[in-house]
Amino acid sequence: MAIPEKTPAPLKWLDDNWPFAGAVSMLFLIGMLPLVAGVWSFALVLVFLQLIVYQIHQLEEHLGDRFRRFVNETVAGGQEALTPRATMWINVGCVWIVYFVALLMAGLFDVGWGLIAVYTMLLNALAHVAMTLALHRYNPGLWTAIFLFLPVGGFTWIILSECNGLGMIAHIVGLATALAIHIGIVLSVKHREHMLTHLA
Repeated sequence: MAIPEKTPAPLKWLDDNWPFAGAVSMLFLIGMLPLVAGVWSFALVLVFLQLIVYQIHQLEEHLGDRFRRFVNETVAGGQEALTPRATMWINVGCVWIVYFVALLMAGLFDVGWGLIAVYTMLLNALAHVAMTLALHRYNPGLWTAIFLFLPVGGFTWIILSECNGLGMIAHIVGLATALAIHIGIVLSVKHREHMLTHLA
């Protein structure tokens, strides 16, 4: 086998391989569950579990570049409104990093901050269901949204609502963050679609 002439640029590598990197990190997180379950509170373990569940969802949604192609072909009329780079940043930045920060805040300050992850998960599930109802067809990520996001996110919402020390502030911040992420993604895709339409 020939040795590659140069190492791929890190961002380009992530563009193409972030779902596989996520699958590897997910296995390590699952392996840590017995450790954290023996030390952390039940509520904090549930916050930790949110990222694992989301990474399982990302496998259904993005393996084979399925969701990006679905959006471009079905929603954007064949234009590349959603690019590989944007897809990577949405999932690495708006999911992995946001969930990691939410977990840190939940563990260091108050478990209520974990509602940021919960609301993001639940809103994403509703978005998948709404897309299916609007288009009358399956969209990549639908099954894990229904059978993982809704029950796991809903149960975690109940537990964190009962034990968080921030009260309604945690719910407001969690919902506002989830809405900001999802609205930002939609507006970004719509903006690029608009630009491509005018360039055509």
